[in-house]
Amino acid sequence: MIKITYSSNNDQFKYLKVEGHAEYDEKGKDIVCSAVSAIIFGGLNAIKNLEDYKISNESGLIEISLIKENQNCDDYVVLKTIFIQLKTIEDSYKDYVKISKKK
Repeated sequence: MIKITYSSNNDQFKYLKVEGHAEYDEKGKDIVCSAVSAIIFGGLNAIKNLEDYKISNESGLIEISLIKENQNCDDYVVLKTIFIQLKTIEDSYKDYVKISKKK
């Protein structure tokens, strides 16, 4: 299962962690993993101020943390869009993707 943890408020998206594998199908045919990866990496390519974030990328784990006090509005929109897209995947594949808010 892909587990997604996030932290946000009205004007800042502070943290996003995506870990695990969907195991929807065998490697190379797993459309859930492919969709999640495309959303994450496509979104990261759209962030203007990468220096404002600490980004960790390992096999089966990506972590994005805001390290600056104030988030650029455009970057907030990108991260919010990533989140909405991931939520759409979760809605369709509940047995393979789980999103929870960081406590």
